[in-house]
Amino acid sequence: MMNYSTFIGLFGFLNSFLCYWSLHLDKISSEASVSSDVLGSTEYIILACQLLALLLPACQSLEHIKISVTGFLLGLVVQLGLLWSHTSLGIYFTVLAFFHFSEFLVTGLTNPQNLSFDSYMVNHSVAYAVAAVSSWVEHGLLLYFVPSLKHHWFITYAGLAVCIVGEMIRKLAMFHAGRSFNHMVQENRADDHVLVTSGVYSICRHPSYVGWFLWTLGTQIILINPFCLLAYTYVTFMFFKIRIEVEEHSLIYFFGNDYRVYQKRVGTGIPFIYGYQPRKSTKLDE
Repeated sequence: MMNYSTFIGLFGFLNSFLCYWSLHLDKISSEASVSSDVLGSTEYIILACQLLALLLPACQSLEHIKISVTGFLLGLVVQLGLLWSHTSLGIYFTVLAFFHFSEFLVTGLTNPQNLSFDSYMVNHSVAYAVAAVSSWVEHGLLLYFVPSLKHHWFITYAGLAVCIVGEMIRKLAMFHAGRSFNHMVQENRADDHVLVTSGVYSICRHPSYVGWFLWTLGTQIILINPFCLLAYTYVTFMFFKIRIEVEEHSLIYFFGNDYRVYQKRVGTGIPFIYGYQPRKSTKLDE
C-alpha cells in the first residue's frame, strides 16, 4: 500500500512531465490538428494538477513539501537528460536523476516506515557531492581540450548498460529485503529485522552495494572520464570495504552464529572485500 509520502513524491515526479507537456502544447496541437477549445481545456487540467501538486504537501509539513519539490525537480532533470540524450552528459543526468528518484520510490513501496526526504539520497554526503562535481569538471575539461574522446559512443552505451545492471541489482535487493533494508547502518535490531539469505542474497551478501558499486562506475564510463573512473573505483571500493565491515559487525551482533555461517557460505559480491572477521582470541586475551 502506497503511503502519503510515497504518493506525493511520485506525484511531484510525474507532475514535472505534465509541466513539460504544457510548455509544448502549441506545437503538439498544431501537429495533431487539435482544436483551440480542447487545447484550452487541456491547459486548465494541467494547471490544476500542477497546483494540486503544490497544495497537497503544503497541507501537511515542510518535510512533505521537500519530498514533492525534490520529486518534481528530479523529473525535470530526467526530461532534460532525455532531450539531450544525443550527448553523453544528457544520458548521465537521466541515469543520475532516475537513480535518486527510484531510491525514494522503492523505499516507499518496500519499507514505508523508514521513508523520508533523506531516502532520495540527494544529500548523501559532502564527499558524494564533491565526487559528482569533480566528474562534471573533468567531463567539461576533456570535452573542451580533447573533444574527440567524447565521441566513442560504444563506450557511453557500455556505461549505460553497466548502470542499468547495477540499478536492477540494487532495486531487486531492496525489494527482496523489504523492511529489513535500510539506507543507514543500524546499531539496534528492529523487531521486524530478519536475516535475508534467499533470492539475490543467496548469490552475494551485499547485492545492494554490488549494484551501487556498478552504477557508480557506470556513470563515469558514460561520461568517458578516465581519471574519475579510476578515482571512483578506489574511493568507492574503500567506502564499501569500511561500510561492510561496520555493518557486518552489527549483523553478527544481531544474528550471531547464523550470520557467521552465512558469511562462510556466501561472498560479499565485491572482489577483495571479505567483510567483518571477528578477531581470534589469543593467550594474551585470555
